[in-house]
Amino acid sequence: MDKNKINSIIRTIVLLFALFVYVICAYAFSKHNSYYNMYGLGNGDHISYEKARVISVDAQNIEPDKHYKNLLLGSQQITICILTGEYKGKEMKIANGLNYDTNYLLKPGNNIIVSINTAGNSKNKTVNIFLYGPYREVWLYVLVGLFVIALCLIGGRHGFKSVIGIVFTITSVIFIFIPLIYNGFSPVTASLLMAIFTACVTLLLTAGWEVKTLSAILGTVLGVVFSALILLIFQRLTSLSGYNMPEYDSLMALSSHTGLRVDELLFSAIIISSLGAVMDIAISIASSVQEIYMVNHKFNSKLLFKSGINVGRDMMGTMANTLILAFTGTSLNMLILIYAYNMNYYQIFNSNTIAIEIVQAISGSFAVIFTVPLVSFISANFLPLFYKDKL
Repeated sequence: MDKNKINSIIRTIVLLFALFVYVICAYAFSKHNSYYNMYGLGNGDHISYEKARVISVDAQNIEPDKHYKNLLLGSQQITICILTGEYKGKEMKIANGLNYDTNYLLKPGNNIIVSINTAGNSKNKTVNIFLYGPYREVWLYVLVGLFVIALCLIGGRHGFKSVIGIVFTITSVIFIFIPLIYNGFSPVTASLLMAIFTACVTLLLTAGWEVKTLSAILGTVLGVVFSALILLIFQRLTSLSGYNMPEYDSLMALSSHTGLRVDELLFSAIIISSLGAVMDIAISIASSVQEIYMVNHKFNSKLLFKSGINVGRDMMGTMANTLILAFTGTSLNMLILIYAYNMNYYQIFNSNTIAIEIVQAISGSFAVIFTVPLVSFISANFLPLFYKDKL
């Protein structure tokens, strides 16, 4: 049997075994009991969220807001038919209030989500139904489907592998990473392990079993580690931690029941949020250096390193800018309020929220910056070592 075919079979077996182990681990880690039942109100009372359809609009008093465009105020009295759950098939009348928070103008045939609050026993039961929001599920699936189709059509085989990599990343976060930190595992350790495994799987899927992939993986891991060290130092210097995050109260209540380490969550969030950009620049540089070497294998390590740095310099600024703009986008509402209120300089730069955003943006950018020379150096030394007898 051909040697390449044997290697291909071995790789397939290894991948299938790894997939089996991954599924088992994901299933085992994700199993847990909720410490608090947010849908139970005590004494048998409970809340459920169900799908419903608007049968008719019986009455409405709607008028445009005088100050804000495309904003309607008023109320509607509508008849709905419950499509799921305990009351499936029943028609009920509910009110739909249109205000600044819930501005949904409903029409017959619209699908909606309602919250059903049930109180009392079977003999004396009280049911209150409230509009929760429009039924968005289908359109979200359509959006995801269009993204997958576009990625596969334009990217071809590599696009399909990218989809698998994205699925792996999402499932790893939901079924392994979150359960680990939920059950008291260190978020610092968990995020670094997450970075390593995500880089390995994603880059192997997209770039294949090549020297450039190994270089990109090592560069990604080392870049993240170096930026993590800087992040830990400046977290301590600025007295920032997970305790300063907006969801602190809820997380602290959760930690008393689960062992969740709230103080380390900020570190974890920053590492995970910057990982995508780091992998992107790592594989781009590794691919460029490998392409240069394949075209002219007389290039020595010094020249290859210099080429990698030159490619990285062109990408470094845009990647760092991408991260900063991403963090800025998530804080846009806050920035508008700061501008509108003409807040004091000392108040702005010493607030928890602004300090966290700055540390997030800069630490993520450090990971990108460190990755450039690291991947360039690794690629420049690995390529001649692996290919000197093959070219």
